[in-house]
Parts: sequence; structure tokens; C-alpha cells
Amino acid sequence: MRDDATDPATPIPRTPRGEVRERLLAAGAEVFAEQGVHEARLDEVAARAGFSKGAVYSNFSSKEDLVAQVMQRATNVVLGSLRELVRADVAAVDIGDVVRTAFGRHDQSAQFALLSEFRGYATRHPEFLPEFVRQRRVLQDGVLELVHLWFGAHPEIDPGMPLEDFATVLIGANVGIVFDAAALPGVNPGEVVASLVEAVIRRR
Repeated sequence: MRDDATDPATPIPRTPRGEVRERLLAAGAEVFAEQGVHEARLDEVAARAGFSKGAVYSNFSSKEDLVAQVMQRATNVVLGSLRELVRADVAAVDIGDVVRTAFGRHDQSAQFALLSEFRGYATRHPEFLPEFVRQRRVLQDGVLELVHLWFGAHPEIDPGMPLEDFATVLIGANVGIVFDAAALPGVNPGEVVASLVEAVIRRR
């Protein structure tokens, strides 16, 4: 008797749509970082995810749509970690370690390779620039929201500068350090950002 698991008449379970999208987004992140957005081919993205090219067009309206969604996914990963860990009740003596943990969850070199590609793509394709700016603004606003949340719960702490500037400095420091990583061997961007947070936290 033939086992049902090997019976060719037995329907093959369909991969859930959410899983298909996630695999395509993960594959897109890899291919865009390795090959660049312009050179990357959708059939390579599909193959890396284990699907046919048709799966890409079933889930994304165009290559630009896939690029935007991959970038959004990267932003959500970084901001998601910060939102999960940075809470109002985190003590001042612990906030530096919380920042270290949040940044340490992800490979920043891979994230920056993607960001560099997206920035270059937006420069060469002005029609994509508004989406790039929108998503970077989402990150900026998200970090600023967390800065307001934490300092609002700790009125005894003086950041020494407007909170808007503090959020900008944190993001700028992280991006700049990752950008110069090749010239800064052994320097951990998350560690430097955490040290910056600890340096500006002082009682009023």
C-alpha cells in the first residue's frame, strides 16, 4: 500500500502568503546588499527564497515596491528592538546596557550595506527619494519618541541638549561609525552609542 505522504495524488501544502513574503523580503535584503539594487535581478531574489519569479510579482507590484518593502523591513527590525527594550521604567544606571543589547541584536554591517544601496538608488532615481526620506523620517521620529518617553519619566536627568538634537546625534553617530567601520577595526558602533548615552546622562 502506498503511503499518503508519498502519493503523488496527495496535494502539496501551499506555503502561507505571509511566509512567502517574508522569505522574499529576506532574500531581497541579501541580494540587494551583495549585488546592489540596480544590478539585482528579481529571478535571483526568487531563487534565493526558493520560489519562481512569479512569486515576486504575486506579492510586490514592481522591483521598486520590493526595494521599498525590504527597506521598511530593515527599519522595522532596528526600531522594533529599541521599542521593545527602551521603556520608561528602565533605570538611569541601566539605560546604557539596554542600548547595547538593542544594537547588539543585529548585524549592523549588513544593515548598513542595505542602507548604502538604498541611499545610492534614491540618489540615482529621484522618484524613489521621497520613499527613502519617509522611511528615514520614521526611524528618526521613532527614536525621538523613545527619547521623549524615557526622559519624560526621568525629570531628574539632564541630557544637556534639546531632545530632538539628542535623537539626531544618536542616529548620526551610529550611521557614521558603521560607515567608517573599515577604518575603525574593533570599534563596536552599538558600544559607542551606548557610551554616548551614558556620557550625557547626568542629574540636574
